[in-house]
Amino acid sequence: MTWHHFAAFLWLRWRLFSNQFARGGVLTKIFLILAAVGAALSAVTMLIGSFFAGLFLLPTAQPIVVLLVWDGATLLFLLSWSVGLMTELQRSESLSLDKFLHLPVSLSAVFSLNYLTSLVCMTTIVWAPALLGLALGQAFGSGATLALVLPAAVSFIFMVTALSYQFQGWLASLMVNKRRRRTIVVIVTLFFVLIFQIPNLINLLHPWQGVVEQRKEALEQQKTALDELDRALKAHEITEGEYIRRATAIRHEQDSDGEATLQRWQDAAWIANMVVPIGWLAWGAATAREGNMLPCMLAIIAYTLVGTASLWRGYRTTVRIYTGEFTARGPDVRAVPVAQGSPLPAAPATAPGAALLELSIPWLSDQAAATALAGFRSLTRAPEVKMLLLTPIIMVVVVGGIVLRESSVSEALRPLIAFGITTTVLITFTQLVGNQFGHDRSGFRAFLLSPAPRREVLLGKNLAIAPIFVALALPVIILFEIFLPLPLDELLAMPLRLASMFMIFCMGANLLSILAPMPVAVGSLKPLSPKVLPLLLHMLFVIAMPFALMSTLLPLGIKVGWEAMECPGVVPIYLLLTALEFLAIGLLFRVVLTWEGRLLQAREQVILETVVAKAE
Repeated sequence: MTWHHFAAFLWLRWRLFSNQFARGGVLTKIFLILAAVGAALSAVTMLIGSFFAGLFLLPTAQPIVVLLVWDGATLLFLLSWSVGLMTELQRSESLSLDKFLHLPVSLSAVFSLNYLTSLVCMTTIVWAPALLGLALGQAFGSGATLALVLPAAVSFIFMVTALSYQFQGWLASLMVNKRRRRTIVVIVTLFFVLIFQIPNLINLLHPWQGVVEQRKEALEQQKTALDELDRALKAHEITEGEYIRRATAIRHEQDSDGEATLQRWQDAAWIANMVVPIGWLAWGAATAREGNMLPCMLAIIAYTLVGTASLWRGYRTTVRIYTGEFTARGPDVRAVPVAQGSPLPAAPATAPGAALLELSIPWLSDQAAATALAGFRSLTRAPEVKMLLLTPIIMVVVVGGIVLRESSVSEALRPLIAFGITTTVLITFTQLVGNQFGHDRSGFRAFLLSPAPRREVLLGKNLAIAPIFVALALPVIILFEIFLPLPLDELLAMPLRLASMFMIFCMGANLLSILAPMPVAVGSLKPLSPKVLPLLLHMLFVIAMPFALMSTLLPLGIKVGWEAMECPGVVPIYLLLTALEFLAIGLLFRVVLTWEGRLLQAREQVILETVVAKAE
């Protein structure tokens, strides 16, 4: 690989980016320019701010403070990097290696260029300057002995990015098998979700609660002892000199206990940083201030070796993917001859999916029933829906935290909390229901060629998502009802209110799907090269939908006013009003669905061109 080859690769990568930028609309170009300017300003701000923090604050701080500051900086970098990694689990190469396999060039150079290109993301642009600025500021403020902190920070960033790149390549090798792709996406997403919930779980468990209680008890004992000394002094039972001596001894004992507890926490922090590899950067920066450069040098060597090994493994995995090693078939299996007179193998039984599609739904037309059953079958196989099933786990943790921390929630707030839970579950469907034709991709042609009325198509697609919504909301509502029970009339009205909220959500999501369709990558929720206007409409939908769903709280407000006026409580006013509201929203849903069907028929060609052209 010569410099001319590498310069050609750089020119090719720039040309691809330029063409992609030129094909975007005016709003897309403006959005990209504003994003680039914002990222540059954020990077400069983080660099300057962290530099001055390292220049003026760290030189005079205690080593434990330096350790904790660097721990916080590295954890913020890792958190933001993990969020960016979640958006693209499977690696997407900017320059595909299969285009260069027949050329006399080094594939390692193309791989290196792809790795360097992957570093141009929001996390490295914003948070990498923060680490580098903190290291530079500490070096300038504390002397040349801390110059090794800067290469330690660089090697840490190199290790994290290299490990992530290898991880993405490993996932890509696993996802070559399409049958395993969905399971892998769900498992990895669940892993990251559980990782992000660790702080919340720690907050629920309160491991420091015992220490806090002991400290409070010790302070109360100190106050009691001092009060007793004051009483004895006023009663002339002890002299003033004896009072001062005993009071000083009591305060000194409590201060000693507090210092011992603080020292134990500091020792635990030092040990954790020495044991956990991600803490070696903070450990090296803190010990270097005391003149011990060995931990910093060891961190540089370890981070560099791990990063280099990760890139080498990632390169080997990538070459194996493009050379077809993961898709190569095993040895041929010869057919086993069947002896004469032996019975023929039995015909395969009907697949469960076929039996599901043959069902009929009462009070529905055949077109709507077929669309609903086929859509439900497709959703149960889609990895997008499996990732949405993670919502109950998160909600259980959140609701469990509310219950454990606030076990005495007033009855007036409980319906509002239940409303917030169901609203959150509905909002999680925005990417799926609000872009339902984008997830159909080329399958949208079936609806386009179908003679079914477009109103029945929309009704079928809404009913396909209904069982999944019930499966997501029901466990959380049951858990909520166990710990924070609702009154009987509100509990009986809950199914009607959920149905009303679902119809309101579907009316808005159908309109959003028709007006702002976006092509979606297979097996993910990520749009492919989205334009700014559809993205803005989706964002406005997420903001406006909770306010639209608040209309279902009208019966609750009337009930509160009814009880405030001390009207007879025999009449289940909330249940009756919720039933009337359900009927009114049902009639509105029928009218709006007919209008949306006509709008879909008018825009179906535009939707087809949008969701199929890039998805294929």
